[in-house]
Amino acid sequence: MRSRLRQLGLVVMALALGSLAISRNPMRPQAATVAPLDGGQGEPVAVVSQVPALLPVSGPAPGPRFGAQSFTSRLLGRQVPYLVFLPPGYDNEPVRRYPVLYMLHGMGGSYTEWYGYGLFEAAARLMTGKEIPPFIIVLPQGDFDYWVDHAGGLPWGRYTAEEVVTEVDGRFRTLADRRSRAIGGHSMGGHGALQLAMNYPERFAIAGAHSPTLRAHGDAPEYFGDAAFHAAHDPASLVRAHPEAARRLTVYLDVGEADGWLPVVAAFRDLLIETGVNPTWQTFPGGHESPYWAANVEAYLRWYGQAFAEMGGER
Repeated sequence: MRSRLRQLGLVVMALALGSLAISRNPMRPQAATVAPLDGGQGEPVAVVSQVPALLPVSGPAPGPRFGAQSFTSRLLGRQVPYLVFLPPGYDNEPVRRYPVLYMLHGMGGSYTEWYGYGLFEAAARLMTGKEIPPFIIVLPQGDFDYWVDHAGGLPWGRYTAEEVVTEVDGRFRTLADRRSRAIGGHSMGGHGALQLAMNYPERFAIAGAHSPTLRAHGDAPEYFGDAAFHAAHDPASLVRAHPEAARRLTVYLDVGEADGWLPVVAAFRDLLIETGVNPTWQTFPGGHESPYWAANVEAYLRWYGQAFAEMGGER
């Protein structure tokens, strides 16, 4: 059954990417084909043809651009895709380096999910208007696997924190240090962002969890293993076990006022405060659903931009 669900998910992801390439997106107007991206440290990035563009771009330009790319994951033993957004000015300033925001999708989504919520469009608008500092955004692929190493299975956590970060740092002009990396996500991705920030403190200094699904051991997928393995990958357990790592993080938490996960997320906020972490905390109207996250992408980007600015992440 799990194998069939995984196969279905891959079909859905392929269809989603195909729809980006050939059809009008009802969330934003039809626009020109996105220009090829070139990270300057490898082969040109393969882009999604005829994706509704953030700005009409043809060739190197000061405006923001985005496209699709893939690489071979040694840990997963397969080719994995991601979307990348390059900020305004990236092409005009060839020696400048940028912070990176990694945004993780939810259980029912794929690497195109945050694109569908308008994240890139909002980033283009805010950065072009100089309302937030410029930074690179990466949307990796996580299947249905909670961005976590599986007990007796594939290391999805290591793939994300090690391979994806190494791929991006090697291809694009990033600031390759923890203070210049943020990891965020919604639902499953919110859990993943907190877990990875705690388990890889040398990689990430900033973590944003948007409606995170923080599951107890008995409620977690079977690949969370036994109680000890679950505790090593559960954000709350990690905070209790490693309070010093938690205190090194800048954290954002939000959840919908009608979201059934609100009490659990609020309890996690209280745990952080007891530990000496002062997270940014927000509740917004809405539930655990796509319209909620789409409505709040601008608020998320403003917070990540402020966090990068406070870290000094732009050189």
